[in-house]
Amino acid sequence: MYGLIMTTSAVDVLLNGSPMAAFAVFLIYLYKTQQARMDALVERFQVKQEKIRKEYKEDVNELRLRYDAVIDGQNSERSRIKDSIEDRVKSLQQTLQTVHSTCQALSISAEVSKEEMNALTQTVESVLASLKEMQDQAKIREIAKQAMSQNNPQ
Repeated sequence: MYGLIMTTSAVDVLLNGSPMAAFAVFLIYLYKTQQARMDALVERFQVKQEKIRKEYKEDVNELRLRYDAVIDGQNSERSRIKDSIEDRVKSLQQTLQTVHSTCQALSISAEVSKEEMNALTQTVESVLASLKEMQDQAKIREIAKQAMSQNNPQ
């Protein structure tokens, strides 16, 4: 009943009251409707803001995933290249060891051949010396024969 009395008294004040009272009621009504509109606007703004935040997080996660994929690709490519270079270096190292061993064998072979050549040279020189000595003796004999034939004119 109190609510009814209040309502009738509020209507009575509006009807019998001053224009200022009607204006005050209008302002209260306007304030209440504006407040309801503002509350709805704030609610919509907060919903949109939350949606934007979710989209931003999704975009960041998507970029992070792409970045991680690119980094993983680069790391695997770098590892593959590193492994390839290591394999090439090992292969070259083995080839160099083979070449070194071959060069050592050739060097030893050359030293043996050099020693054999020195021995052959000495043998040839001694043979040549003996031949020269034999030629010299033959010349001396020839000279001796000629000297004897000149001394013995028959």
